[in-house]
Amino acid sequence: MILDQKIRVKNYKCFDSTGGGFDKILPINIIIGKNNSGKSSLIDLIQFIVTKNKDFIDTGRDNISPEVLIEHRIKENEIAQAFPQNTSGGGIPALNFFEYGKTFVNKVCTYQLGENGTKKLINVNAEFVNEAKNLFDNLVGTFNPPFTGKRFCNISAERDILPEQTNANIEFAPNGTGATNIVQQIINRTNRDSRLIENELLQELNSIINPDIRFTRILVQLRDNNHWEIFFEDNNKKRIALSKMGSGIKTVLLVLLNLIVRPVVESRKYDSYVFAFEELENNLHPSLQRRLYNYIRNYSEKHSSFFFLTTHSNVVIDAFGTYKNSQLIHVSNDGLKSSSSTALSHNGAKQILNDLGIKASDILQSNGVIWVEGPSDRNYINKWLKILSPGLQEGLHFSIMFYGGRLLSNLSFDFEWFNREVIPLLKINSNAFVVIDRDGKTMHGKINETKKRITSEIGEGNCWITKGREIENYLSDKTITNWLKDKHGVITNFHNEKDTKLEDNIFNSNSKINIKYNLNKTVFSSEIADYIDSGTLEIMDLKNKLDILIDNIKKWNE
Repeated sequence: MILDQKIRVKNYKCFDSTGGGFDKILPINIIIGKNNSGKSSLIDLIQFIVTKNKDFIDTGRDNISPEVLIEHRIKENEIAQAFPQNTSGGGIPALNFFEYGKTFVNKVCTYQLGENGTKKLINVNAEFVNEAKNLFDNLVGTFNPPFTGKRFCNISAERDILPEQTNANIEFAPNGTGATNIVQQIINRTNRDSRLIENELLQELNSIINPDIRFTRILVQLRDNNHWEIFFEDNNKKRIALSKMGSGIKTVLLVLLNLIVRPVVESRKYDSYVFAFEELENNLHPSLQRRLYNYIRNYSEKHSSFFFLTTHSNVVIDAFGTYKNSQLIHVSNDGLKSSSSTALSHNGAKQILNDLGIKASDILQSNGVIWVEGPSDRNYINKWLKILSPGLQEGLHFSIMFYGGRLLSNLSFDFEWFNREVIPLLKINSNAFVVIDRDGKTMHGKINETKKRITSEIGEGNCWITKGREIENYLSDKTITNWLKDKHGVITNFHNEKDTKLEDNIFNSNSKINIKYNLNKTVFSSEIADYIDSGTLEIMDLKNKLDILIDNIKKWNE
């Protein structure tokens, strides 16, 4: 469900003639940046593509009208519509127009999208004769812009749900206006099915806000000033007015009204919307943020929906940073103009964290932390957890942090023993689990004093010292053999000796193999993880240690 079309806007608000936008569209698009960097301008861009609203075109920069440019890869069925098959001549080479047009299949054509959906050819990344210009103009007319036939649904950063008077019209406004009226009409009108609110919405609401609170009923009552008010009841029959509750519940309710109720009220399919939600994290505790964003992720997968989410929250990076159906768009402003880029590199991710002002104390909000030596350990552990307990997700149920091998001697899990030389990790998050490479010359060698101390401080049930030399020794012969063959074209009789580093085992299996695993562990471990399956877990104490880790994670999330 990827829209492989580059979309850019020029000369709009903070974007100058250089422009900004999206290299492609994924199901979940996270837009991150400082205040006034241009995040909302990208939401405006998506709204224009969906609605073609005139107001967007009227909002230029430096007295220049905005330009919305879309790069489209030409398909053969589109050529057939614009280049007649039984026509030839007119200065156009080849046997007929269609055969000539087919030479442009898979070429990229850039066009400008205007008010009311008008399309203007800008260029094609291939040479064509001038006589074909009219045919390419016709071709552009056959293109369907992204999100054709869909409806735009927005929740703004400034929002609230207030008591309201009866209104015959049902309105889903970005700021929450009309939400109370929607609830009261669906519950009270005989031509509406009240179960949509009383059962379905309430159930989904509880799935997000649990375990913090659980409501048994949602209802509306008419106040003395002739305004309707939304109420919730808990297990003790205590009735609480929504206006007396925190804005977090209002945000979750507003999201559910748009995701669940709106398609039913408007008699549209769930996948017919493009959702743009701005700064949902406002006044939400990190644990509630994680559950809400996880709900959005599942909704997107179930209904093939597109989401655009602006945020300042590092929780969003945790929730979607490694999710294959999402991308992070970083928007920045140098004081004169804004620019945007897709954050793919490590440096890009660091820049985002700097912009968000992430502090070490943010780790406190995680349900639990698995401490590992480096990124390669993280790749293997995530794959093993996915096999044994696929419901557990990094960023939602746990976080993985890197301590780096030599830093271990400066870390401590003992509250009582703390001085300037030691970092007490339990003070950062008391739900902690440590994975440590044995690093001994033999499986039966003595464990060094640092590793003994860590085990003593955190407890054996929260510490995993590998039985082999390093975590890579848990990889099966089959896994490495298939990886070497498929990824590097090497056929060898590989054996993973438990007291030897993986890089040395690879070399020992075939001295002609020129793969330096230790120099590129992050990339190689990501590749190798794809070859791990459920039949490769019965190695030494791997399965037992993973079961202990899974039990810990589940306790953290009770």
